[in-house]
Parts: sequence; C-alpha cells; structure tokens
Amino acid sequence: MNSADHVHLLRLNEQASRDEPERYRRRVLRFALLGYGAVLLCALLGLAGLLTLAWHLQQGGRPGAWMVWLGLGCLGLLFAALQGLRVPFEAPQGEVLTAKEAPELFSALEKIRAKVGGPLLHKVWITPDFNAAIVQQPQWLGLRHRNHLMLGWPMLAALEPRRLFAVVAHEYGHLRGEHGKLSAWIYRTRLAWARLSRRYRESSSPVSWILGGFAGWYFPRFDALSFALAREDEYEADRVSARLFGPEVASQALLEIAIKAQWFEQEFWRRHWRLARLQDQPSLYAELPASLQRGSDPVWQQEALRREYRRLANFDDTHPVLKDRLAGLAPDGLRPGLPRLPEPSAGHTLGLLGQARERIAAALDAAWWQLHAADWRAHGERLRRLHEKALELQQRARAGSQPLVADEWLLWADAMEALSEQDPTPLLERALSLAPRHPLVLRRLAARHAPKADLRVGEWLEQLYQNHEDQAWLAARLAQDWMDAAQAHDQVLPPEQRRLWRQRLSDSEAMEQSAWERFVELQPWERTLTPDLSGDQLRELRGLLLREGEVQAAWVGEQQLDVKPARRHFTFWVQAKPGWSDESADALAERLFQAFRGSELPGRLRVMVLGRHVEPARRKVQGDLLSLVHRT
Repeated sequence: MNSADHVHLLRLNEQASRDEPERYRRRVLRFALLGYGAVLLCALLGLAGLLTLAWHLQQGGRPGAWMVWLGLGCLGLLFAALQGLRVPFEAPQGEVLTAKEAPELFSALEKIRAKVGGPLLHKVWITPDFNAAIVQQPQWLGLRHRNHLMLGWPMLAALEPRRLFAVVAHEYGHLRGEHGKLSAWIYRTRLAWARLSRRYRESSSPVSWILGGFAGWYFPRFDALSFALAREDEYEADRVSARLFGPEVASQALLEIAIKAQWFEQEFWRRHWRLARLQDQPSLYAELPASLQRGSDPVWQQEALRREYRRLANFDDTHPVLKDRLAGLAPDGLRPGLPRLPEPSAGHTLGLLGQARERIAAALDAAWWQLHAADWRAHGERLRRLHEKALELQQRARAGSQPLVADEWLLWADAMEALSEQDPTPLLERALSLAPRHPLVLRRLAARHAPKADLRVGEWLEQLYQNHEDQAWLAARLAQDWMDAAQAHDQVLPPEQRRLWRQRLSDSEAMEQSAWERFVELQPWERTLTPDLSGDQLRELRGLLLREGEVQAAWVGEQQLDVKPARRHFTFWVQAKPGWSDESADALAERLFQAFRGSELPGRLRVMVLGRHVEPARRKVQGDLLSLVHRT
C-alpha cells in the first residue's frame, strides 16, 4: 500500500469513527482478531504437522528425507508464529523508585489509580526525558502485563504536584475500565505488528518470507483502521484527567508542558553546553529544577506557544496537537486566537521523591556523563579557543591599529553567541557594512531576526537569494518564516512579495531535489577526491562518530558534481561493528545523517554502511578517502 492509499484509507476510517463509533470499534476489534487468528493458525498448522510426523513414526512409518524437510518447515512455521505472539520489552532507561523511599508520591498515585479504575503499578521509574508514560510489559503471550510508570525528571522539575498528577491521570486514562482495555489492547497490538513486520523483513527464511508477506499486507491496513481509535483515546484520556483535577488544571498543565518542553529542548541544552568552558564535569539533573522554575522571558514563551499553535495534526503521531486538545477540554468551546500564557507552577514535584532524590539525581548525572564525557571535554576546548579568539579580536577592535575584516567580525559574533546571551547583531552589522553580500553574515542576521518580523529581513534575504545560488532554498525557507512571523505580529506585507517568495521556494525546492537525485545516482566511489576540511570540522565529525558505539571505522570522501545549485558533496563510508542487521544499519546511517546535517559541514552529504549500502571490497580499493575513526 502506497502512502496516498494509506492516508485515504485512514481518512475514511476517521469519518466512520465519527459517524458510527460503536460499529467502527467492532470493526477494529474484528480486524485485530483476524491478525492474531492468522498467526495462531500458522502456529496450529506447524504444531499439527509435527504431531502428524510423530504419529506417523509411532505407527511404524519409515523415516525419509521428506519428513526431515517437512519437520523443519513445521518447526519454522511454529517458531515464526510464536514470535508474532511475543512483544519484546526493553526496560526503561532510568532509576527505579520504591514506595519506601517516596511514600507521599506513591500514596497520591494509588488515589489516582483507584479513582480511574486502572490496574496496579508494578514499578515506577524516574527517567531523564521530559515525559510521562505508562508502559505495559506483556507476559504469557500478552495474556497478562506488568505496568511501568515512567516519570521524567525534567517534567518533575517543571510542574507543581497537582499539574503533574493531572498528567499521570491522563496516562492512567489509557487503561481505564472496560472501554480502556480495548484501546490499550489495540495500542499493544499496533506495536506488536509494527515490530513483527520488521522481524519478518529481517529474516531470510522462507517461512518468515511468507508470514512477512501477510504482515506487509495486514499491518498498513490495521494501522489505518485503528488510528482514529488511538487518537480518540487521547481525547478520552484528557477528559479523565479533567474529571479528576478539573479542566483548568488539565489545560494549564498542557500549556506549561508545551512551553517548557520547548525551552528544555532548545534553550536549556544550549545554555548547559556553554558551561563546558568553565566546568570540568556538570551536575546536570541536580541543577535542572532551578533552571526550569526560573522560566523564560514572556516574549519567548509567547513565541513558543505560537509555534505550538501553528502545528498541524498529522498521521505520524496519534497524539492530537495542543490546540485540538485544549478545545476538547473547553466546556464552551475554545476561544479564537492564542490562549493566555499559563500561570507558572508554584514549585516542582521533586520533593515528593523523598530520600531518593539525591540518589536518583546522582545516578542520572553519572549516566549522562558516561555518554557525553568526551564530547563535553572537546566542546569545552572549542569554547575556550573561541573565548581567547574573541578577547583577541575585542582588544584589536578597541586599539584600532589593525582594523578587523568582515570574517573576523563574523567570528567574533559567532563566539559571542556561543559563549553568552548577548545579542551579536551589532557585530554582524559591522561585518555586513564591510561585505554587503557576505552569505554567512546575511544568513545569520536573517535567521536571528526573522522570528521577530524585522522588516530588514526582507532586504537581507533578497541579497542572499539574488547573489548566492547555493543559498536560494534557505533564503526562501527563511522568507516563509519571516512572513509568517509578520502575519502573527499583524504586520501587512505586500501580497506580491508573498507570492514572489512562495514561487521562489517552489523553484528552489525543485532545483534542490534535482541536484540531490543526481548526487544519489552517482556511485559513492566515482569522481571522489580527498576532502579539504578544517581542524574544527574534523574534530566535530569525529566527535559525532565516537558517540555511536556501533561505529568501528569511518571515512569521508568528497565527490565532484556538475549540478545546480553548486555545492560540495560528501559521502561517509561507515563500518559497523559485527552483528548488525539491515534494519540497524539503516538506523545507524539515518542517525549519523541527521547528526552530520546539523554540523558545520559545508555541503550535502550521505552515509553509506559497508555491507549494506556499499560493498566492503570497494573500500579496500578506494584511496581517496579521509580516515575519521578507527576503533580496534
């Protein structure tokens, strides 16, 4: 089933869920049972075949080669079917909290459970994520479950107890009563079939190939059929939360999470990594409560809320967007426009961890440090070099004996942004006065001021678009953000200007897509030369590679292409450690691609895993690659 057909089927089922909800739920149940019935039928056929062979031998039948092959086939069928009835469970990353350590918290959780009518909790985990969830661990082929509540330390640090408990009530709402049992079972079934499809795709056995064909037909249809039920269950879980704590508390919790989660992902980490210049080893989780409770500037919060409100519901996530969730909680309907900023929480919930608070903070800090120690030290060195360079440039600018050139003003601005909260705009403007068409200066200024709807952004982007072909798509993309911000700030831009930039974005996207296709078509060993990269760029790339434990060795080559827009093209050759599957190789390539794309690498890139995307023998005869990592 292609993507368009999947979306069309999904929309039809959404409509059916609204028009005839009970009939729709019965269809979902029947189709879910069909999937399990097919797997059980395979198991019974395999078992029946083995029993038949055993009976044949017991009756004195002569064994033959056909019996061996039939027996192996039946065993394979039985094993593959039993795989489909078992959903693997990975323990959460975090620390277990006990009732003895935090009696007040567990007492509150038990009260919520009793009011919702949910199942018992078997374990409570404190995790490093800004999240809260209840995860069910299947046992006995899914006939019973162990329930794990995961509470993210950042969320505990961000919300006062009442708002946090409203979030927990939402999670319990997914497991409520008889109605909730169907939804929870459907959720587990969706997860099981997603994993089962991947399992069968990875297997090379004929039996798995046959079952994989069924899974490939069944899962997209089951996903499209059950999606509306999964999304409606999110609304019902919100209503459970509102019944227990009131619509106002539930809504305020959603708003505060939407803002503080963005601040945590964007601002907190940026400021945290800045400390690498001054601290040998940070106390990340111990210091987090003060950071989240201080909050952010109201202007920043308003922009964050506006960004969240502009998000549209999509079919990649069953969670509704914030605007729709608030509308579902509003008794008289949601008022038009942005809601008011939520009143900040009066405190945090970490105090309810009791005597375990210091232990868990230390454990989370230790786990983070184990993963990021090398990156922290390398980043600290980079920031110290930037700081020294910024001081040198500042002294030269004050002395006036040796005027700074545009690139030096740009370097100073980048250092200021990396090292402090100061606005580097004056330094960027000095650079622009010396080099009015400098692409990086124009980009930095436009990216910084587009969200503020600064009218100067239009001229900067015009210069970028007209004079730098390789920056055309980025200029058009920034222009869309700038025009959206202007509209949000009630600034009227000429309609012809909006039409012009929309057309430019369409044209530049088409050109970028054509150039990318040419790059992808080129074999990774063709037209290759050793790349010329700076020391800082190489250190950054090596740091990103060393974060991946699966990487045993990696090289990079630059390929010369005659395409428009003109840009450098890099291919990374990666050797994974033994034992990888096709799926894990693809996932590794995707993670590295995303990491490299966010680096300072000056051009397009792709990642090829040896043995999966390119033959290992090609690497042995490719002499134009630059070695980045080699683990013994």
